[in-house]
Amino acid sequence: MKYVLLGLLILFSFIALALFLVDFYFYLVDRYCRFHIGRWKSKAEWTEAVYKVCVKWSKKTPTVKITDNSRYVLLDMISGKYRSSSIQSWQTASVILGLLQKGDTENARKSAERYIDKNGQWKETPKTVDFGMLSYAVLKTADNPENIKPAMDFTASLIFNNIDEKGLIAYTNSKADPEKYVDTLGLVCPFLALYAKVYNKPEFEELAFKQLEFFHDNGLFVNTNLPNHAVNSDSNLPLGVYGWGRGVAWYTLGLIDTYYELENNEYKEKILRWINSASLEYLKYQRDDGGFGSSLQRQQTYDSSATAALAYFYIRCMDLFDESYYGTVVEKALEKLKKNTRITGKIDGCQGDTKGIGIFSQTYDIMPFAQGLALRTIELQRKINNNG
Repeated sequence: MKYVLLGLLILFSFIALALFLVDFYFYLVDRYCRFHIGRWKSKAEWTEAVYKVCVKWSKKTPTVKITDNSRYVLLDMISGKYRSSSIQSWQTASVILGLLQKGDTENARKSAERYIDKNGQWKETPKTVDFGMLSYAVLKTADNPENIKPAMDFTASLIFNNIDEKGLIAYTNSKADPEKYVDTLGLVCPFLALYAKVYNKPEFEELAFKQLEFFHDNGLFVNTNLPNHAVNSDSNLPLGVYGWGRGVAWYTLGLIDTYYELENNEYKEKILRWINSASLEYLKYQRDDGGFGSSLQRQQTYDSSATAALAYFYIRCMDLFDESYYGTVVEKALEKLKKNTRITGKIDGCQGDTKGIGIFSQTYDIMPFAQGLALRTIELQRKINNNG
């Protein structure tokens, strides 16, 4: 009996030690990873570091955890509450898009090819509409889109199967769910527009526009361009908070990236007006240090993912409207991101994954989504400045 008890004691001690060591590892990483953060000799040195991290992450994208827990992390990992393939999909997508903007098609394609088998189908079957952004990035890398058409068709059908009777896409994989998230605009609409263009399927272009139009008409706070986290499509009532920083990011990404893929001029003209309206409205929310908040209208808050997304939005606006003051917005935002970049080149200060409508993460850490957007902004700024 005593040997059984001794065995159990050793087993429990081993488990406790394993739990402690995993927690202690993440504690050390969190404690010391910001040593000398933001100390860059030049912008050129910083931009090269941001690019090198994107190359590294294109091969293996770090996990953006779905929990805020800092204790018993190992249990979260074992129970599947630590990592989500859906969230990881748009992290990788942003890195690929950043590399494409850089002109590094080789690494972008290698990253994309990791997800597609020899028959042009997904190696891991997508289960949520989040994969729309990864599909967009993969399709952008393709030399011959026909070779990956089975995978793209699968994503299109996945999205199509989540359309309710009003023609709106449900984020939760239940078309009966009336909760329509702002996330869907950035995750899905650019892919739908590109899919429609590449494969000559204009009905998907119409579908993309319909999502943006619905949110523009029902999801923005009165006389502002601040989107709500979600809208109930039955009542058209808001379901969360207005001005969530990454919600603004999803809204602007949906507008900008969809605009550049659309072929229907009527749709493009309307979206361009919405882009212009949003660009003028968000100017007043930029903090003095160049950043944007995790709640945009609360300048006491800060989020690098929102800042990177809005930097990308404004560099596109500078190109679309040829207004020099947008360039100032971008430069200030990039400077803030630079000051929040670790000595490893990883941009810090990104708000973690949300837990539900209006329930936001208290964790601020690295996020490949922001890293890729920063690289896209840097390269577009370089292109505009060189041409200027």
